[in-house]
Amino acid sequence: MTEQAMALLCRGLDQLGLPWTQGAAEQLSLYGARLLEKNQVMNLTAITDPEEVVKRHFLDSAALLPSKALGGRKVIDVGTGAGFPGLVLKILDPTIQLTLLDSLGKRVDWLRETCDDMGLSRVTCVHARAEEFAGEHRQAYDMATSRAVAALP
Repeated sequence: MTEQAMALLCRGLDQLGLPWTQGAAEQLSLYGARLLEKNQVMNLTAITDPEEVVKRHFLDSAALLPSKALGGRKVIDVGTGAGFPGLVLKILDPTIQLTLLDSLGKRVDWLRETCDDMGLSRVTCVHARAEEFAGEHRQAYDMATSRAVAALP
């Protein structure tokens, strides 16, 4: 990530009123770099400008945190895609127990590798269709997040 993107990230987190650490900002920067690198060979996002990644992915995702409703809870990110908003929330609030759910195996493999490489614990990456997974797991989570999925049965 560029210096400008990092500065934008830090200002944005401050404006959201979030307590954040330099370590979290560096992890988000690493995540962004991994995202943009992998995006060259696999379609993870249409957004390829680092500053736009910060604004449209990181800060948009982080906006869920000021409610403080997620701390320490079991959260599932349904249709996570490249990990939004789930991974951003996890990086900013490590107390979350996170499940990233997506129907595309290649994305789930990349998410699993990314979480492992970044040393993120208490993150489970699941390859399944949301409507099939929901049947047996609907009550297993305190909260669900999603950016773009159809209604579940």
